[in-house]
Amino acid sequence: MSEPDLSQLPYRRPPMTRGVDPQRMNWLWRLICELGAVDAPEVMEALHAAQVPVDLRRVKSWTVSDREASFFPITLAEMERNLRSVLALRLARREAQAQLEQASAGAVAAPQADVASDVSLEDGDGDPARLEW
Repeated sequence: MSEPDLSQLPYRRPPMTRGVDPQRMNWLWRLICELGAVDAPEVMEALHAAQVPVDLRRVKSWTVSDREASFFPITLAEMERNLRSVLALRLARREAQAQLEQASAGAVAAPQADVASDVSLEDGDGDPARLEW
């Protein structure tokens, strides 16, 4: 079963559960993105990992000035979901990196003597085997 292209599906907002003016949250989202070194492609990747259909144009629209044509207001619910998604993505990346480092450290730390002991340079009679290349 193939996964749908989440960039092409229609975007749906989460329900508003807090009484906040969505027109006033974009400035806070921009500050959070600057402080946390979060860029639009990472937000889109994190939202796709959380199965939220969104395109890059929509993600970028949350960080532009309200005077720009591409502006789209972000709600507090969207902001919280975005932050949780980015944090989850970063945590997954760190865990994967740690596992890769642990696996590569385990492969490097394997004693070479054990590997060599499995290979005998003698033939069946106890005489050194003749290696031909």
